[in-house]
Amino acid sequence: MINAIADKQPAPLPDDGKILRAKLLHESPWRWCERHMLGAAYSLRGKRVTELADIFRRPRRVRLPTQQDIGRHGAGFSGFLRDSQPETILAAARRGFFPRAHVGPQKWWSPAERAVMHIGEVHIPKPLRRTLRTSDVTISFDTAFEAVLSGCAERRPGRPHLTWITPGCARIYLDLHDRGHAHSVEVRDGAGALIGGLFGVSVGPVFSALSMFHTRNDASKIGIVSLYHHLESWGYAAVDHETLSAWVAQLGARLVPRADYARLLQGTPSAHDAPGLWQAELALKETADWVPGQA
Repeated sequence: MINAIADKQPAPLPDDGKILRAKLLHESPWRWCERHMLGAAYSLRGKRVTELADIFRRPRRVRLPTQQDIGRHGAGFSGFLRDSQPETILAAARRGFFPRAHVGPQKWWSPAERAVMHIGEVHIPKPLRRTLRTSDVTISFDTAFEAVLSGCAERRPGRPHLTWITPGCARIYLDLHDRGHAHSVEVRDGAGALIGGLFGVSVGPVFSALSMFHTRNDASKIGIVSLYHHLESWGYAAVDHETLSAWVAQLGARLVPRADYARLLQGTPSAHDAPGLWQAELALKETADWVPGQA
């Protein structure tokens, strides 16, 4: 179900949402310094050094990137953002580009390969199906976008904290959510506490899953599998995970070349690609019995 946003105006935020939004859009001097030091080290690791060659070779600002703007290296640097308005971000996404930056200005990227889950190819392992049947958690959509975005940006235990969800990036996706194009999936425990979630952007027949987090085992897996089930019922063809993690590969995702991903984006858009807030329609017990590809 879609709740249309009249005139694409955001609904008033509750107090906790306002606090989280302010936190996402503000960065302390110490956090700024930490991010830039870690970001510089990150950019000098392994194959990422070669990406710097593209950045220094093509340091121009691009409003809407094209195939001709894509650099020669695998990450697909395609220029610096000149316009971060929601309409521009969506138009670029329909061409296979997304904005990203750990440090410095936001940059356009179009990787040579994308990790794509074709909805009809989802494989749910038996242990996960058992978890879906017995778990006390509940799934919701678009009820706590700020909290999910904040959870994805939070520090992970035991590792240096470097996130691409900077204040500039957060503003992009908050604006998209306010206009009904970016969506969150919330995973809550039996007491209603948020224990995991993910967010992303609807791009025609594809949902681009951008980041996820969890504070309890299996929360992310439950959230993404429930999302897959809903997306199939809503007529989506695939989910773009960008990079291929081990457990997403276990669920059936695979790498596809840039050209194949571009063709996938040209498919028939889902009706849920229209601006609006999403609502959960399928219980986890239904997802436990779901047979992908037989909708």
